[in-house]
Amino acid sequence: PTCGAIARAVDEAALFRSPRPQASVTAMASYDPIRGCYVVRVVYDGPGYAGKTTNLERVCDLVPVSRRSEMYTPASLKGRTMFFDWLEIDGPTQGGQSLKFQLITVPGQIERNYRRKPLIEMADVVVFVCDSSPANVPDTIRTFARLRTSMKARETPVPLVVQVNKQDVRGALRPAKLKRKLGLEADVTLVPASAVTGQGVAETLRSAVRLGVRAMAGSAIEALPAAFANADALFDHVLTFEDEPK
Repeated sequence: PTCGAIARAVDEAALFRSPRPQASVTAMASYDPIRGCYVVRVVYDGPGYAGKTTNLERVCDLVPVSRRSEMYTPASLKGRTMFFDWLEIDGPTQGGQSLKFQLITVPGQIERNYRRKPLIEMADVVVFVCDSSPANVPDTIRTFARLRTSMKARETPVPLVVQVNKQDVRGALRPAKLKRKLGLEADVTLVPASAVTGQGVAETLRSAVRLGVRAMAGSAIEALPAAFANADALFDHVLTFEDEPK
């Protein structure tokens, strides 16, 4: 993939050439009055070491600096995300207003579930990054079951993209087989990938962007929560979860 591939992903025409719409999916459009822009939040979930952070790193490689922020990671431990990764990229204008996509990863460790759950609940689109290597498929299945529970707890459904990562690993489960193991609905977008090489990263983002814009089209507008104003505000918000971890 090239810079052009991601640029096309946030091109207005490409956004509305959407994949099959998922049934009964709606989203509340967010508007940032301070910056005068709409915001779509794309949250990347998945087991630890599945490649969530790697996806955002590859997006940084693909998107020109002029069209994105710096990637922000408040804390990591031995390569594991402890709080989140945050990256914002520019989209096209919508009704004369700019559009931005916030890409946010959540920690994959089960003991950090209290940090990831509130972010999943605030997502406009969820990307689930699978580890399709044979030894880690059971963890992928367990983590997806946890995500499904979080999604069911939401007041409104949320669009879902599933990235079948680590397809370069010997013996990796093919997308169709993993789809059956996860019990995915027929209309869920499935993207084979090897994020470490960049394969499938642009396609995953493109699918998430399209679904996010389609879901928010025609929906009510609400002010962007202060917690999502920028990466520092999000970190301050996530730190409040430490008071009562669940």
